[in-house]
Amino acid sequence: MRPVPILLGRALLLVGQLSLLGAVGAFAAEAAGEVVIEATALRPPVLPATAGQRVTFVNRSGRMIHIQFLGDETGHRVFQVPGEIRAVFHAAGRHDYVVHFSARRDASLRGAVEVATDRSGDPVVPVCSGLAIKGVCVER
Repeated sequence: MRPVPILLGRALLLVGQLSLLGAVGAFAAEAAGEVVIEATALRPPVLPATAGQRVTFVNRSGRMIHIQFLGDETGHRVFQVPGEIRAVFHAAGRHDYVVHFSARRDASLRGAVEVATDRSGDPVVPVCSGLAIKGVCVER
């Protein structure tokens, strides 16, 4: 895919590379664990994590899925990569989600990620010193 230039004021962005810049945080974050999505269950249904760690959601259901995170969207960032979905949670607390299956609208699974504060005891709050576009920080 060839990057598409977009001019925003004085900032020039290459849209094809924007998702790559946003995904760097998901790959760089320390992994907290993995949630395996099966056809009838989540393993584990509640995953403990620490703020700033990456959680990987792996689809082993054999069906197309959509994960809907409930509540405040500012407490996490979600990155979709081939074969899995990764999320980095920045806010402490319970982050509930629902897994929807495309074949059957009534079938869904509910789970949560329980996020504690980081190792220093302080909540991790992402700070963007550059330009943020749709929740993705682009450093200057």
